[in-house]
Amino acid sequence: MPLPTTQTRRGYVPPDPLDYLAEDDPDASRPPRPGSSAIRLNDPRFTGTQRAISSQPTTRQMPVPYTYRRSAQQPVTTTASPAITARMRATPAPAPAPSVSPKAPYKSTLSEREKESGRRIHWLLFIGVGMLVMLALWVLTSWLISWGTQRLDDIRYGNPRTYQTDAVVGHGGDSPQHPSHFIAINLHGHIIVVELMAGDPAKAITYGGPYLYGTNSNVDQIPPILEFKDVNGDGKPDMIIHLGDQNIVFINTGTKFRPSDANDKIHL
Repeated sequence: MPLPTTQTRRGYVPPDPLDYLAEDDPDASRPPRPGSSAIRLNDPRFTGTQRAISSQPTTRQMPVPYTYRRSAQQPVTTTASPAITARMRATPAPAPAPSVSPKAPYKSTLSEREKESGRRIHWLLFIGVGMLVMLALWVLTSWLISWGTQRLDDIRYGNPRTYQTDAVVGHGGDSPQHPSHFIAINLHGHIIVVELMAGDPAKAITYGGPYLYGTNSNVDQIPPILEFKDVNGDGKPDMIIHLGDQNIVFINTGTKFRPSDANDKIHL
């Protein structure tokens, strides 16, 4: 759309930009409010001569946007139903909490002598502690003795437990100069005795002894100890195998040893 122009007798006059604003805003075409309460009738903007327009400059006032005031928010009022109101009226008010009076401090009625006697330690306590200490010492001592015995047997009899000795028993022409040599072995709980008549390996003979059984798992740690003496009164030395608290007797027949039986009268 072409911009409107203003033609005068003397020539072309450029349009005022406020004229375009007046076309869009109806309030912009209103005359500005004068500084006084009097209204000027001779407004130079409405004169028809160019001299009046050029001699008195036009003053326009920009329109002030109108601001709408927000009304105060009205409070929302709710009304309870009659049933709720009746229920609230029927509910009794809570009873006030009972007042608790402070208690007087507790005073002991025990006498000083009773208090002192209560602090004393009973004599049975000392006896009990002493018995526990003695029991602990006994267990510790037993363990030390058993451990020491095992270590001593390791030194004396080795492992497996082996015992050796010489004796004159009348076998194979032995004599005090050439005694017979005996070797007793505890091989995994089986007792074995080897006799070298007159010390000659060619005349060796082996005797199978008993098997050791029991709840003790260390039966293979018992050393077999040999002893030779006459136990049946025939004048010949017999062989006795000591296995801890057990004694195994072999009777001398004059040429070798045999296990004893019920018919033998043995006197250890």
